[in-house]
Amino acid sequence: MSTISSSPFEARLGHLEKQIRRQRLALVAMALGAAAALLAAFAPPADTITARAIRIVDASGKSSILIGAPPPTAGRLRKDAQTASIVFLDPAGHDRLIVGEEPNPVIAGKTYPRIAKAYGMLLHDQNGAERGGIGFFDNGRGVVSLDRANGDAVAMVANDATGFAGLTVNYDAKLGQYQEGVRLGTKGNTAWLALEDRAENERARLAVDGDGAPRLVTRAAGGTPSH
Repeated sequence: MSTISSSPFEARLGHLEKQIRRQRLALVAMALGAAAALLAAFAPPADTITARAIRIVDASGKSSILIGAPPPTAGRLRKDAQTASIVFLDPAGHDRLIVGEEPNPVIAGKTYPRIAKAYGMLLHDQNGAERGGIGFFDNGRGVVSLDRANGDAVAMVANDATGFAGLTVNYDAKLGQYQEGVRLGTKGNTAWLALEDRAENERARLAVDGDGAPRLVTRAAGGTPSH
């Protein structure tokens, strides 16, 4: 049997067929890539971060912002305030700002129970003591406050339980004592401004009750009311 070699034409034809097959594969790959990109564009976004806690440090490696439920305690001086919150620390590790579930307050270096569970924002001084904030309590009380180092100073209150909405200003008293000096607010059909002395005696009161005429009542220390 004699052998016959391929002609130059057949060689070129085979080379062309190989190129066509490669181009077809490339087009299929491009089509699949475009389809995948189109599906990704219409797919719901994935969660950015899923974590129990996040610790953000400053340039020196010290804890600066702690996030978690509860947040980590590394670099934080206070270890008992384990609530779902974001905590901002100063370079020394004191709490300076807390956003989220409020922990029990620290006043003059001691921790006291909060009147009810609350969520909001708390401000702290350079020693980590609570000095005010804004929050809503589970007992139905909303409060915006500024505190002295030893206790309450000024508060705006909306109390669902009593119906009172207004402002209270307190005297500078010893820790654990509450001496209200000014109360301004509404309750029911009454709007009033009341002034008290340190003995908790009401010395002046301006009030309007419903459709009645405004009334001003003053009282000297230890005296009887005068209208």
